Amino acid sequence: MTMTRHHTPRTDAGLQPERTSLAWQRTAISFVAASLLFLRWGQQHGQIVALVVVVSALVATWIFFHARIRLKRIGRLFPAPGLDPATTEVLVVTGSTVALAAAALWVTLG
Repeated sequence: MTMTRHHTPRTDAGLQPERTSLAWQRTAISFVAASLLFLRWGQQHGQIVALVVVVSALVATWIFFHARIRLKRIGRLFPAPGLDPATTEVLVVTGSTVALAAAALWVTLG
């Protein structure tokens, strides 16, 4: 008994990269929104809060534009096999989210 793979035709030949791009945009926007919540503690912690907001805005800007450029390039090649995963973007978002959470704990508990 041999297993054969049936190739099903794609119904949306380019919409998947567009949906992924929109997801990265939402991630960047929500990251900025979460960092702006730190402005509540601006009076008590001053420059630390400003640093958190600025760094978060820079990370969100990088995420937004880097993912957009990457996905435009992938959109031309889609659905070619062997496309590189977004490892760098995922690691940056994960590390930044952990740092933002640690800063939030420090600000609220400190």
